Amino acid sequence: MNLTDTISLVQGHHGWWLYDTTRGMNLAMRAASRDAAFIEALEYYQERTQELEARLKCCKAKIEACLTIMNPDIEEDQC
Repeated sequence: MNLTDTISLVQGHHGWWLYDTTRGMNLAMRAASRDAAFIEALEYYQERTQELEARLKCCKAKIEACLTIMNPDIEEDQC
């Protein structure tokens, strides 16, 4: 069953499967129930979001360090 244009939920022989075409992957596989499939998907996105936020924070710190070296007079609010 298509829940949206990009998310589908299917009940198979071995449980519920939730597929996201934007990620190109199943976010839940063999979940015991529909609710469990949604929880698995939410947990995946929580973990992925934390990972990406950590990477972004690191990237921002490196960019700020580089800008400080290039122009030590620049104020942080100017960016």
